[in-house]
Amino acid sequence: MNKCHVGVLSLLLVYLFLSTVLGEQTLIFVSGDHYPPFVWQDENGDIVGITVQILELLERKLGVKFQIKLMPFSEALKSLQDGEADIINFIFKTPEREKLFLFSKPVLNLESKVYFRKALNVKDFAGLTPHLVGAVESDANADLLRQKNPSITFKYFKNSEELMRAAKNGEIDAFVMDNLLAEYFLIKDGIFHQFSTLPFVSIQQVYFAFPLNKPQVAELINDGLSKISREELRQILGPFVKPTVLIPVWVWYLVAAGGGGFLIVFLLLILINRYLAKEVEKKTIELKKRNEELTSANEELDAMNQELRASFQEMEAMNEELNEANKNLEKKTNQVLAFQGAFIKLLDISSKMTYESIQEKDFLFDLLRIFKEYATGLRHLGVALRSSEQGKTLFVICHDDRFLSERIDETIDFQDVSSREVVLRITSRLCGETTLQESCLFQNISALNSVYGVLFYTLKDSMVSESDLSKLAGLIGTFLSMRSYVREQGLLHKKLLLVMVKALEYYDYYTRGHSENVANHAANFAERLKLGKESIRKLYWAGLVHDTGKIFVSQQILNKNGFLSNEEYEYVKMHPIKSYELLIEVGLDELARIVRHHHERYDGKGYPDGLMGEQIPFESRILSLADAFDAMTTTRPYKKGMSLAEAIAEIKRCSGTQFDPNLAKEFIAMIEEEKFKERL
Repeated sequence: MNKCHVGVLSLLLVYLFLSTVLGEQTLIFVSGDHYPPFVWQDENGDIVGITVQILELLERKLGVKFQIKLMPFSEALKSLQDGEADIINFIFKTPEREKLFLFSKPVLNLESKVYFRKALNVKDFAGLTPHLVGAVESDANADLLRQKNPSITFKYFKNSEELMRAAKNGEIDAFVMDNLLAEYFLIKDGIFHQFSTLPFVSIQQVYFAFPLNKPQVAELINDGLSKISREELRQILGPFVKPTVLIPVWVWYLVAAGGGGFLIVFLLLILINRYLAKEVEKKTIELKKRNEELTSANEELDAMNQELRASFQEMEAMNEELNEANKNLEKKTNQVLAFQGAFIKLLDISSKMTYESIQEKDFLFDLLRIFKEYATGLRHLGVALRSSEQGKTLFVICHDDRFLSERIDETIDFQDVSSREVVLRITSRLCGETTLQESCLFQNISALNSVYGVLFYTLKDSMVSESDLSKLAGLIGTFLSMRSYVREQGLLHKKLLLVMVKALEYYDYYTRGHSENVANHAANFAERLKLGKESIRKLYWAGLVHDTGKIFVSQQILNKNGFLSNEEYEYVKMHPIKSYELLIEVGLDELARIVRHHHERYDGKGYPDGLMGEQIPFESRILSLADAFDAMTTTRPYKKGMSLAEAIAEIKRCSGTQFDPNLAKEFIAMIEEEKFKERL
């Protein structure tokens, strides 16, 4: 065996030894003792956060164990430098630190920012010179900020929690910190609205770091990081990152194309209408001219008997031609008028395609009925679609003058050619005929590469073309595609609203359950008033999110066990405006308008805008009654909830001052109904 083979074998044995030792050892991981959302101890004493989840993923992929130790950040750096620890939590890479530590591959990108009180009116980094700026000991952000302004005076703190406590108590008016950590504390301490930021100091990558004498640990961790996929990292970061909802660009193209198509068709109809009007005018002039000639001929025939008979025969022939021409003209005119009427109805129903509340069955019934009115002689016309209910298929059929609808317990693959025989078999059963297979034709109903079902029909003795029916199938496909998109967007909005409500309940435990109660009361009252489905839906969601602005009010005030002082009450009165601003920010303008005015009074003494009477939006007056009723009947630590009789008496007393008198009367009637009492 030569020296080369011996060297290779030695390296292999060393590698296997290191892999075995590292696979069995426990690595000591150190971090700053309070660094949310990356690592912190929760109320149960468990160490949690983004970093902890990444370490758990590395344990599964590498077969190692991590012993996590939390301490002040400066002590954590010293522990790593002295070799007492194997790995430290995310830190920035600087030239000075590269002399002391080994670094992993970059794991995440972080922005570091300067936060300052709005009253300072700082415009740039130079404006920080006369102020004391807080920073965590050994935090590289302080060095990066000093590069922007060497004249800054820093006050250092042992950890982030001490720094933010100083900011809350007014000991410092500015500080530098990673944006995720800073905004976590600002919102938690209820002072987010008091601070503004300068442009970011830097956007840097964060790394794990290791002692210089442990390159094998750095190599192992880098190997583990390379095995973590983007999807796994996204799932870890997802709960800590606020999503942004964007409307896809293709939707705007689709809307623009649809609008352009409708405009072109409308212009063509105008041109056709004008052309027919000119033709009618031309024919009318010709008829008048012929009538004048006939009148002149009759005058001549009165004088000449022999010529009268011949002329009379000619006149009868001419009259027959004119009658035939009039009949054809009348038939064409009626067809044009029928087409115009059908087109107007189609425009009306198409305008409702994006309504979430319209049902597929109702839309298809209206569409097929309108099309059949125009398409005279079309005996059979139907649609088979994938049902929204799993494992079912929806059939909507226009058979002669009957309209049939049924959901069958059968799944049909409409892209399979054999599916047409299945559709014909089911249609024959529903219509009570067995001869459909001889003359029935099909058009696929699809949009955006998705096949939703088929349109089937018979064209015998009908003036409708297959091109017309292809356009009808396209219109149905467009409706189903747009409705699917609207449902997805509606579901996303609902989830966003529920997240906002849950966040408020964690923040203000006295309101836990209050928002849902108000939403149910408002929706039930709207149903009693016979409002439309859209209004009922808006009132329900407005009830759920009407108090979300309270997240900007200090928890000490919201959860105070007793009555509020005048100053504290002024802070609470800001919550309708904050709720309005939050909802406007996410594009829920209609809900924002309702929520903003739910504390207005009918006599004009409410807040925030002092509206009175009919100036207050109708939905806000409904929400005001639902909110007040739940507050009256709910027991709090500082008061006992009213009975139904006491709540009714209070609403009567405040009718015309706090509440709309007509709505208050109807709300009391709803409370007194036995069915409503059972819901409470």
